[in-house]
Amino acid sequence: MATPVALNNVTHKHLRVIPSHSTKTNESTMIARVQPFEFRSLQHEYPIVFYKDEQQSFHAVVLLGLEQNENLYLSDTGWDAKTIPLMIERQPFLIGQRPAGENAERQTVLLVDPDSPKLSETEGEPLFLDHGGHSEYLQRMTDILCAIQEKEEETQYFINTLERHELLESFFLDVSLANGEKHRLTGYYTINEDKLRELAEDVVVDLHKAGRLQLIHFVIASQANFADLIDRKQAREIE
Repeated sequence: MATPVALNNVTHKHLRVIPSHSTKTNESTMIARVQPFEFRSLQHEYPIVFYKDEQQSFHAVVLLGLEQNENLYLSDTGWDAKTIPLMIERQPFLIGQRPAGENAERQTVLLVDPDSPKLSETEGEPLFLDHGGHSEYLQRMTDILCAIQEKEEETQYFINTLERHELLESFFLDVSLANGEKHRLTGYYTINEDKLRELAEDVVVDLHKAGRLQLIHFVIASQANFADLIDRKQAREIE
């Protein structure tokens, strides 16, 4: 991805975004970052797991494939799921911070990836109205990014809770395909259900009141989607 640039209604007056998802307009990636407020809708279609970044910080993600640069929900005809993770839906936009001037606070700015294949000047949704205001589409993208940003602190509280109670454990998944290929998924974490059952009653009550126990169960329930992910992999290999 090229260095994102600040979006403005002068330089980008004629810019449009192709809102549909396909292999031509979307980067093929096997994971997408997600936040707890998305779990309720995502747990019906994707496995929700966790991974550690280079700084050893945990993040929640949905698995879209079983190997690097593979998205089994994406095809030439679109995205094969009812719910799309917001970090996918918001592309090619990001939220950035403009350095503060003297005696001023840092400003939040909307950024765009200038090299994104979703950008066009001839097709797709316009970003600006003729008089320069935001189009309905751009406003929706802005709302999505603001929701993600506003929930960052809540997301970190949830991750901290899982770490504090040692509820995350690493796992691996071995997959044998009909064509003889074998894949092993490693490097991810899920909920340690034994540790969850061993939690003291007062801790469970606190988790429930804070809404985090339900989020944990959404993650556990989402593990059923591994079977669908493997089926998608099998079908893709047959094509």
